[in-house]
Amino acid sequence: MSSGSLIPDRQLTFSPDLAATIGLEEAILLQGLGNRIPRNGGRWHALVISALEREYPFWQGAHIRALLQRLADLGIIALLPGEDGNSIRIGIGAEVATTQRKASQPETASETRIVSEAPAAPTSLDRWQPAADLLDLLALNHGIDRQFALAQLSSFDRGPADHSRDSRYRQHVLSAWRHHQQHHSAFQVSAPAAFDNDWQPSADALEIMTRADIDPEFIEPLIAEFVLYWRERGGPPKEANSRFIAFVRQRWARFSAGLKHSTDPVPMTRNWQPHDNVYDILRLAGIEQDYARNLLPEFVLYWCDSHELHTSWNSKFLQHVKHQWRWQQGKGSGNERQQAGGQTGTSGRTRDRRLADDLSDTNWAS
Repeated sequence: MSSGSLIPDRQLTFSPDLAATIGLEEAILLQGLGNRIPRNGGRWHALVISALEREYPFWQGAHIRALLQRLADLGIIALLPGEDGNSIRIGIGAEVATTQRKASQPETASETRIVSEAPAAPTSLDRWQPAADLLDLLALNHGIDRQFALAQLSSFDRGPADHSRDSRYRQHVLSAWRHHQQHHSAFQVSAPAAFDNDWQPSADALEIMTRADIDPEFIEPLIAEFVLYWRERGGPPKEANSRFIAFVRQRWARFSAGLKHSTDPVPMTRNWQPHDNVYDILRLAGIEQDYARNLLPEFVLYWCDSHELHTSWNSKFLQHVKHQWRWQQGKGSGNERQQAGGQTGTSGRTRDRRLADDLSDTNWAS
């Protein structure tokens, strides 16, 4: 161990992508095998299990044998028994397959599998089953459940009983899974609903608008207008439901505001009262509320008798009070004083004006 680090000098390396595919322990062992086997050597290489135990002290010999058999089941390496119980022969590459079959012919069934020390009875091709590790690998890396993988055994061509069977079965299951994804309804994009007079917003869109306290009876008449609006622009929008929600919300906001502030002209009523905001605005202009209230009966009487329509009687009353206030304070223009006093040159006070002038004066109502 180096004096400047807590990590031992000798470190194990492995490929993260390979570990994600075949497993962490398998990737570590395969990396070590690649370092042991010379690139220019023969096709088969003898390995001593006890030597591997010293190199990987965290594994026992039986576990190392199980990992080697796992790599063989995946078709990555080929295995043959060694000269004694403590050694094995390993081959990497497709060229060793023929040699392995020839070498394994005179051997018994107990020698072809090194995972178990006990002899294994030969299995028939019809009863062959994939290893549990292979099914776990398909589920982990590709999301293929065990039931789907086993269902593909009926269409799998088992072929010769060699190390490549697991690899061929894996490819067969992957091909069937891809075909299943392409034709399964869960992976198909459904065609959008026809955008015509029969178009209706989705249930989710209606629920969102209902939660926003929008009256469902208010929504229904807007559908035809929404469809016509987009059809005249060449077709439906990409997010028809989202656009419809925004369209309804905008109309609902206008409708709600219109309930409080109508934009339609209405006549004056006998019991009309100005809004409290009118008195607040007058107070900012230095006009007391009592002064404005004294002018209210005359204002209501005049406009009730006129039978005229206006959209905002509050604004009309505000203008009237300000006009009367300027008139009383003598701050109006010369034209206002002349109109207030008539052509006789009298002052702007009410008691100094003639009754005829007062009855004919409608400037205050403008």
